[in-house]
Amino acid sequence: MKVQVAAVQFQPQLKRVMFNLKAMADWVDQIKSHYADTQLIIFPELSTTGYECGDAFYQLAEPVSGPAVQLMKKVAARYHVHLIFGFAERDPLTPQKIYNATVLIDDHGQTVGVYRKVHLFDTEQRYFTPGKNYPVFETKIGTIGMMICYDTFFPEAARILALKHADLLTVSTNWERPRIHDWELCVRARALDNIIPIVAANRIGFDRQLDFFGHSKAIDPLGNVIASLDHERSGYLQATIDYDQTRRLRNGYYSIYQDARPETYSKRWPVQGGPDSKDQKTAVVRTRK
Repeated sequence: MKVQVAAVQFQPQLKRVMFNLKAMADWVDQIKSHYADTQLIIFPELSTTGYECGDAFYQLAEPVSGPAVQLMKKVAARYHVHLIFGFAERDPLTPQKIYNATVLIDDHGQTVGVYRKVHLFDTEQRYFTPGKNYPVFETKIGTIGMMICYDTFFPEAARILALKHADLLTVSTNWERPRIHDWELCVRARALDNIIPIVAANRIGFDRQLDFFGHSKAIDPLGNVIASLDHERSGYLQATIDYDQTRRLRNGYYSIYQDARPETYSKRWPVQGGPDSKDQKTAVVRTRK
């Protein structure tokens, strides 16, 4: 099975939700005008709000039933395309809880599911509640697993999604300068780790202090770049993802699942500080990715 995908990199305007939604709808229109057979379009992390919103996240967050997702559902239905984009989600049962989330909408304009970012980085921990699991979502274009930004640093996240039989992993991210090397390495490694294709959308531009560099990519199951935007301008990439390639590779030389030894992987991490921590009560000091 082959799937036509696109990834958009653009600069969301800080706190201007309607402006950003209009920009996203325009990107969908442009992509479908040039590549009418596109089946899935992926946008960056927190596309509707921008990244450095601070306490304003509590006012900007919306439930999945809110106006931002509802508008994009209409866009998906109008253009007959699946959409994935990042937004600040308000918990429908506990409104004081908000999540850094991505939503998957199908080509009929129906919400397929939401992923809540598990690995929150730095200041995100002040505002967002971390997600607790790694769901996969069955669609007519295959089984899709979503990750968000810092999740990509953790091989376990991608591996769990692959073990749940995801055909495709997507990454919506706000990865900032100067750590382009980290980004390039992480997204390619997660593909090769699991012999699975990945399509990743990173934003561009400044918010308040951070400078985001783009470099969105489509990666094949061996970690090779098949399409990329190696610049810091707004744009999109288009790529053909071949799920059969994954199956052929896994049943040939790259027999990672047949050869895995999960009984040897039971080492538990300390609560804080990572594998080399001597004092689990000492907080970890870090800078942005």
